[in-house]
Amino acid sequence: MSWNIVQDAIDAIQNWFKGVLADGIIGSLQNTCDTLNNTFNTSNQDSIMKPLLSDTPDKFTGSTSSSATPIWSGIETLTNNAIVPVAIFILVVVIMYELIQMVISGNNFRDFDTSIFFKWSIKGVCGILLVSNVFYISTSIFGFGSNAVTNGLNTLFPDSGSFLNSAVIENSKNFKEVLTNFDIGSLLILLILSFLVSIVTFFVLGAIIIVLAQRMIEIFMYLSISPIPMATMMNNDWGQIGKNWLRNILALAFQGFFIVVALTIFKVLLGNVITQMQSPGSNSAAVTGSMSIMLGYIVALIFTVFRSSNISKSAFAAQ
Repeated sequence: MSWNIVQDAIDAIQNWFKGVLADGIIGSLQNTCDTLNNTFNTSNQDSIMKPLLSDTPDKFTGSTSSSATPIWSGIETLTNNAIVPVAIFILVVVIMYELIQMVISGNNFRDFDTSIFFKWSIKGVCGILLVSNVFYISTSIFGFGSNAVTNGLNTLFPDSGSFLNSAVIENSKNFKEVLTNFDIGSLLILLILSFLVSIVTFFVLGAIIIVLAQRMIEIFMYLSISPIPMATMMNNDWGQIGKNWLRNILALAFQGFFIVVALTIFKVLLGNVITQMQSPGSNSAAVTGSMSIMLGYIVALIFTVFRSSNISKSAFAAQ
């Protein structure tokens, strides 16, 4: 009789401990989902991720405060004072070089055509317009990329939705029943894995912030010398400088969109793994395998985010 009482007490303690472990696993997964959702949800005004992803350079402040000063004004003043005079000099050199090339290209003056001066005047005017309006041109280019990123975020993270459609939260009761059927050793392993998933998720968010912050800094560096590449656009020999600059600007503008694409893939993969994990009748090996796969997907996302710059530059043939 006394042995049964002791056994019942041991079983009760084991069931209680299993429930604690199961709650820890579910809580860790829920925390991961909530963190991702709150970070990227477009309605979250306190998230720095959205401005890093979708703000154009003229609006970017590096802060969520409405009173913060845009970096754009300082870069524009610096460029106008230091770079524009150099760009004007280069433009004059390029235009004169272009005139010489047009004059001597007519079979050593035997096929001299006065219309070349009209063509040269048009190129000169276009060069001046490009140099004087380079900031507006850049803003328009980044506007396309920003619009693509914003629409992608609104699709991927709707205001009323969550990162994984609340899969863990909605099915937590059934999932807890699945978990409590496992032994304590398996639950401890799953708890450790769920903690690793949560920790690596923070590394993913940190990696995205690093990449996006580096992207914005690189954007402002490209913009700071923008009049010089624009000054070379009107010449076939020198024009590759300006064309490559434009390709790099396009690559930077759409790098955020490639990150959104990576997040879309990650969202589907992670949702499929968690759905499979919560299937009724899953054994400990299946759940452990699913958790390991989830961890692998998150690590893969980190590498993909760091490679987003190379992917974007490759797509636009930028050097």
